[in-house]
Amino acid sequence: MISDEIKKYFENLVAPLAKLDKLDEYFDNIKNEIAAKFEQIVREQDNKIKLLESKIEIQNNTIEKLSIKCDDALQYQRRSCLRIHGVPVHTGVKSKEILTTLKDCYNKLDLTFQSDEIDRAHRIGKKYVDYSGNKVQTIIIKFKSWKARQDLYKSRPRHHNKSTQKPGPPFTVSLDLTYRRYQLLKSAKGAIKSNSNFLYAMADINCSLGIKCKDD
Repeated sequence: MISDEIKKYFENLVAPLAKLDKLDEYFDNIKNEIAAKFEQIVREQDNKIKLLESKIEIQNNTIEKLSIKCDDALQYQRRSCLRIHGVPVHTGVKSKEILTTLKDCYNKLDLTFQSDEIDRAHRIGKKYVDYSGNKVQTIIIKFKSWKARQDLYKSRPRHHNKSTQKPGPPFTVSLDLTYRRYQLLKSAKGAIKSNSNFLYAMADINCSLGIKCKDD
């Protein structure tokens, strides 16, 4: 049963239709009411969207800061590690093969290899074939002391010996950078190629990233 209130509403709604001279005015009023209602709804939704965007921006900034702190902590855990790249893979017992290979690398750098300075060492990453046709794979080393780590890193092979211009050993030694820092360093090296104000991008001995300027 239709209530008197609803019945009256429909009567008022339909009543102007009986007067053709007021029909256009009636529809204009309805159109204006609907337009005003939608404008109000849009304003309310815009305000909600702006509020949500503001919250998302704050959360993204917080996530970025936390990500950097996590990366700093992860890099600190890697401070005693180095990586040797381009090292041939030999057959045999893995532990003995690693030690033998490390000893050979040290000999080529005129360093004395002391196995008791090594906390852990193992192969890491994919195997690949180098320019000489050798199957190689990176070795990651964790040292027991900072001095042992520094001795190897400071004696790492350069592209050429500046005094003799002779090629160095067929392997390289690098810092054990986190993925984030490695990507930042890679991007920085690519960016400064077209900028004459910078000489090079690098990671220092403590794994901090930096760019060398010509005026420094």
